[in-house]
Amino acid sequence: MELRDYFNIFKTQISEYNLIPENSFVFILNSGGKDSTAMSFLLREYARKRSDLELEYFNVVFPQMVFGNNKDEINKKVRHIEKYFKPFESIIAQRSYEELEKADKPCFVCKEVRREIIAEVIDNKKKDNIIIATGHNNYDLLAYFIELFGIGDKELIEKGINYDKLRNITISDAQLEHFSRFFPKLEIDSGITLIKPMLVFNRLEINDILKKAGILAIPCNCPYASERPKRNLFKLLRNVPKEKVWSLVSHDTFKEMLSVLKEKAENFDESLEKVKQMDYSELLL
Repeated sequence: MELRDYFNIFKTQISEYNLIPENSFVFILNSGGKDSTAMSFLLREYARKRSDLELEYFNVVFPQMVFGNNKDEINKKVRHIEKYFKPFESIIAQRSYEELEKADKPCFVCKEVRREIIAEVIDNKKKDNIIIATGHNNYDLLAYFIELFGIGDKELIEKGINYDKLRNITISDAQLEHFSRFFPKLEIDSGITLIKPMLVFNRLEINDILKKAGILAIPCNCPYASERPKRNLFKLLRNVPKEKVWSLVSHDTFKEMLSVLKEKAENFDESLEKVKQMDYSELLL
């Protein structure tokens, strides 16, 4: 596809779900990675024709070694992101990434550190109609869907997902964060709105968007990232033919998965209400 085709899909997604109403302040989380960088680019281009919107890009440097081994290296990578997206703010976490080495679940600690910083910045904005945009794509959803329904890797690759034969499930409180990812737009009771405009795209398309846009994302060299469900899925799909990947994640995959969850999750409505009552920061990243 051409860049304009990707943009039209993106614009249709925003329109269909009314992701960005008039006079919105959109706080765009940009980790420097591929997903959030592609989202930042598409939102930047989208906003050129929406003079009513206010956009801000925000980055948290944690774990620090992903950005560099010293302050100069870190600042160089931050400036690399900033040259594409403005207004841009980046904060280097005060807590040391060495905490991750001692943690039983380092990814949980990482999210906690980054969420605290984001929440503090948001609280200081003193704005109405705040929308927080994150770069979750349909690879994320596939990973979480597999986890929710206990679909094995071999079954996934050999047979795909037989949605009709999936068993009924009960969503536990521990799974609410992953459950929340399936909604393109979530209006939290606290007044914050979370949007995921990239759910229509898979990683193959995101790579292509960045290539055609001429934007380089920061490689993720975090040694702990392999613990995340999506990273394990990346490894699995790396050697799978592209046509097979497309059979698993198309532009409408998230709609189908959300529809199946509504049918198969016995406590769907209850879980959605719980999600809306959660602190929005618990649903980020």
